[in-house]
Amino acid sequence: MEHFNFSINQTSDFVNNSSTGSKQVGAAVFLSLCCLVGLPSNIAVIITIARQWNNRMSFTMKLMLNLAICDSLVLSLATFGVSGLLKGWTFGLWPCKFLTYIIYCAMYGSVLTVTMMAAHHYNAIKSKVPNLSALERLKKARRQLLIFGLWILAAVFALPILVHQSVELKRGSLRCQRTIKSDSIKVTVLMLEVLFGYVLPFTIITASYCWICKTQLQGGKNVKERKKRMRRLVISIVTAFFLFWTPIHIINLVDISTTLTRESSPDVYDRLKVFRRATGDLSKTVAILNCCVNPFLYAFASGIVKKKIHHKEKENSTEITETN
Repeated sequence: MEHFNFSINQTSDFVNNSSTGSKQVGAAVFLSLCCLVGLPSNIAVIITIARQWNNRMSFTMKLMLNLAICDSLVLSLATFGVSGLLKGWTFGLWPCKFLTYIIYCAMYGSVLTVTMMAAHHYNAIKSKVPNLSALERLKKARRQLLIFGLWILAAVFALPILVHQSVELKRGSLRCQRTIKSDSIKVTVLMLEVLFGYVLPFTIITASYCWICKTQLQGGKNVKERKKRMRRLVISIVTAFFLFWTPIHIINLVDISTTLTRESSPDVYDRLKVFRRATGDLSKTVAILNCCVNPFLYAFASGIVKKKIHHKEKENSTEITETN
């Protein structure tokens, strides 16, 4: 997850900078739409699951709640990004560090939650327990420990932000961005982000769901239909993760390449920088778009919200009948 730079050209000559300005305005509009669509959807999931909260709630439901909380955090703080794109970063150094750190924590938390969900489903099915409720007998303390550990891991992964995030004037723009003076440290940080934020999670998610899709549904009624639904869900999950997280990590790899070729291959360096400037904001926005899709991909697709609405409609119908 390369740094989230929120900036706009501050010169009065808008005509000479229309290309850069239009890209930033476009990114701001798209980011605003993400917030308008994704934030209410995630809040709806949080409220729906919270109303059903009890000591017997499944671990999967708690992970879905955690995912919705992570995505809500990202989308609510992304409004600062919209302001930064339209006005320039005006909030100062420490808000830059702190807000970006929280966004990173939440985005890592989202990725780790989706990964843990895949691993949990894999483990639940591979254990071959006929009664799946037996798998939900994990003690409350253990469940909380797993989710707490997930957040600790996300907080640790995001720590470089507190050290290297800064506010700088760059190409006439005030930017909240990551600035690492040492090339070796920069390459190391970016490689770790690609490894822990993309390669390992994507491998675990793909392997887990492919195994589930291949082996879980055997025998019983309506097997073909269930397999078809499972395949659709698996393809959607893997494809969504790939589409939304690949661009920003390609930018990370481009940044690694520019760091390594700055002195050895100036021509390559210049071409990579042009590509980076043209696609950087788009890749960040695409990553945030993932927060809008997650509620529909996990909570709504799983039927949680649908069941809750159906239950509410049934209660209302009963009340009307009794009144009549």
